[in-house]
Amino acid sequence: MNRRDLLKGLFALPLCGGLSSFAHAAPSQRVLVVVFMRGGWDGLNVIVPHGDDTYYGLRPNIAVRPPSDGDSAAALDLDGFFGMHPSMIALHNLYQGGQVAVMPCVHYSASSRSHFAGQDIIESASLLNHDSGWLARYLLQSGGTPLTKALSVSEQLPLSLTGLATPVSAYADLASLQLASSSSDRAMLADVISRSYAWTPPSNNPHGAALFNTGGRLLDELTGLQSVAQTLPANGAAYPMTAFGRQLRQTAALIRAREGLEVVTLNMGGWDTHSNQGGGDPAGRMSVLLKGFSDSVGAFFSDLGGDASRVLMLAVTEFGRTAAENGSRGTDHGNASTWLAIGPNVRGGIHLGTHWPGLTTTQLVDGRALAHTIDFRSVYGSVLSRFLGASNLSAILPEYSGSVLDIVA
Repeated sequence: MNRRDLLKGLFALPLCGGLSSFAHAAPSQRVLVVVFMRGGWDGLNVIVPHGDDTYYGLRPNIAVRPPSDGDSAAALDLDGFFGMHPSMIALHNLYQGGQVAVMPCVHYSASSRSHFAGQDIIESASLLNHDSGWLARYLLQSGGTPLTKALSVSEQLPLSLTGLATPVSAYADLASLQLASSSSDRAMLADVISRSYAWTPPSNNPHGAALFNTGGRLLDELTGLQSVAQTLPANGAAYPMTAFGRQLRQTAALIRAREGLEVVTLNMGGWDTHSNQGGGDPAGRMSVLLKGFSDSVGAFFSDLGGDASRVLMLAVTEFGRTAAENGSRGTDHGNASTWLAIGPNVRGGIHLGTHWPGLTTTQLVDGRALAHTIDFRSVYGSVLSRFLGASNLSAILPEYSGSVLDIVA
């Protein structure tokens, strides 16, 4: 391995412009974890309206059966009307402990049924302007150095965190940040970096000082992140052996170790269930996905232990699915869907906004999809103001002037 190859590998990495130290975070430091369910998950099978008989007529093959003792494929009852998908036992346990706020009807008016446009709207919190993300605007408003306060554990930076002068870092797997496999190559790399950034930054380059500062601290940052990736779960937490399970495990370790961290984003895909979606059968396509999500979240909060008291997880999606199943025993692009807020800081229970909109043809949007009763920006407003302490919501959610949903304790 020669110097040129090492430098090529070095500069292929996303550089984190404001590198933070790795020490146990302050007990008061709150952290918002946003998980985007990409593909539009079927909220009607995540949170099952088993008290609405219309649901079963619309879904003769993929409906989840109403709660019944001894039936492992039946919904897990929440309040006598709604139930949770039977594969989500870990999340149901958190719900019973008052740590899950369920929002079955979240969306916005005149919505898009395009994945791309829908995701842009949800992540920008804007129906008109997608140049920046709602989380990036929060970071700008909250002061300090945004790059020390946020990280995306994903393949690429989401729109929700774009719009900052210097991008927030995104890493799909913190364990993959090793730039060299052998100790001799690592020593050579460290020498190359230290020599490359030992010079005085050129005075005629306005970005020179920042670049040299970043480069000089890069190895410490990578070492810290790799150490986080190797941290074993605490409190007997057992994560699923999936990419999402690994990423949540690394997120828990980051929350404990990274001083100043306030925002982490993750993705979970696979929710575009146009065919063979399945109902409550454990082997069904959606059952497998939901179990992976639920088990990962259960392990995450168990792993955090006492640190869970300063964490709130928000699960969002770009849209729901059609109320009726299609000819392929799946569901197509719809309207409102279920969002979840999870953690000790939430007001657990069912949050409908105003009412259950219903599933009859005249109650559905365009006769096909669930109507929304909660504007998604009211969810953001609650999390921003009541959990993160943001005071200038109009700057973060510039097109929204409505009330905030009462989901944060």
